[in-house]
Amino acid sequence: MNKHPSAENTRDAAPVDEPKARKTKPKAAKRTCIMVLGMHRSGTSALTRAINLLGAELPKNMLGANLSNPTGHWEPERLIALHDQMLAEAGSSWDDWRSFDPNDLGAQRLRFYKAEIARLIDEEYGRAPLFVLKEPRISRFVPLYAEIFKRMRIDVRYVLIERNPLAVIASLANRDGFTTGFSSLLWLRHELEAERATRDWPRIFVSYEAMLDDWRTGIEVITNTLQIDWPRSRAEWQSLLATHFSGDHQHFAASTSLLDADPRIARWIKEAYGALLELGKSNHDDVAMARLDAIRIEFDRASTIFGDACFPEMNVRIKTMSMVQAEVQRLADENSAEAEKLATEAEKMRAEGSVREAKFANDMAKARRDSQKEADRKNAEFKNSQVLIARLLGEIDKKDLEIAQKNEFILEEKHKLLHAVEEISALRKSKSWKITAPLRVTKIGGSRIA
Repeated sequence: MNKHPSAENTRDAAPVDEPKARKTKPKAAKRTCIMVLGMHRSGTSALTRAINLLGAELPKNMLGANLSNPTGHWEPERLIALHDQMLAEAGSSWDDWRSFDPNDLGAQRLRFYKAEIARLIDEEYGRAPLFVLKEPRISRFVPLYAEIFKRMRIDVRYVLIERNPLAVIASLANRDGFTTGFSSLLWLRHELEAERATRDWPRIFVSYEAMLDDWRTGIEVITNTLQIDWPRSRAEWQSLLATHFSGDHQHFAASTSLLDADPRIARWIKEAYGALLELGKSNHDDVAMARLDAIRIEFDRASTIFGDACFPEMNVRIKTMSMVQAEVQRLADENSAEAEKLATEAEKMRAEGSVREAKFANDMAKARRDSQKEADRKNAEFKNSQVLIARLLGEIDKKDLEIAQKNEFILEEKHKLLHAVEEISALRKSKSWKITAPLRVTKIGGSRIA
């Protein structure tokens, strides 16, 4: 598998069309980079922000804060993307605990990444005389950056931050769900590569736990060891750092005794952490570096055997899982689209129903108004009819009275007539009528002659 890039490999990886370096005295560096190295979740963000508060410039485009790092990451977002692209192209990733050799990319692709890194460094930091660069992935390919910065005439000082592996493991389990064994190996790879690559450079090892406990001493040691003249005054940066380190940066804490007593942690991890703590006391402790070299040899041998067997299989499974997830997402999108379509249709039907309901309500209201109007008209007609009937009944009663009165009058007249007839009949039957009959005849006849 990959091997650590040697000085010879690094020279071979240089662009073939570049002229050979002249053996002249190099000019003094115009820019200085303080590079923060260390494993993910080791306190690199808190340290980078602290160095920024001392006066070192941050990149223009930074990875934003999130739930796992609410105060910010303080690292260049575009370089992260480029590093991930480079690692993936070489068959690796940020969470790969095998060694990584940029030369595996091939000369042409390596030239491309060198040029891209240089371009992004210039774009992110401009001509800042002092800037801080933190990106944990770089811990695995420090020599690549060392070569690029040398060509850019950027002086580099390294700050390697160490955190108890148990705390790192707990943080990775919480954020990424990694197992103890996997996180242990990932921590070991970052620490071993960063330590080995910086042996010939100005560097200092700092403990994350010690910085939180006594940041003033930690900053003084960094300042004196790396011989940095900070842009901000001591009074200014002390005030800023007092506020910075007052926050709760440490969500997972562990002691060395707990690490040593934990049966889950491999011997390599415990011994490597102990050696790194010794380097914190002396940057070039020969015994500590020899122990780290021995661990690295064992680790690389095991990585070649087990890593090359496990990672391809893991990548296949990840690819299969990604395909399954993509299919699930596709089906979810289809269902979502169908659900959205149904929701739109339902909304349309609700809207149409509302229109129909409103129309029905209006029709009912109009029908009630028309019915009431018709009922009022009928009621008025009925009342008028009652008045007319009452008036007609009154007239009938009046006529009946008149008829009754006339009938009574006729009856009386009839009685009178009958009485007269009876009287005439009686008269005619009387003797006097009979005696006087000749006289009535003579009188009638004389009347006719006259």
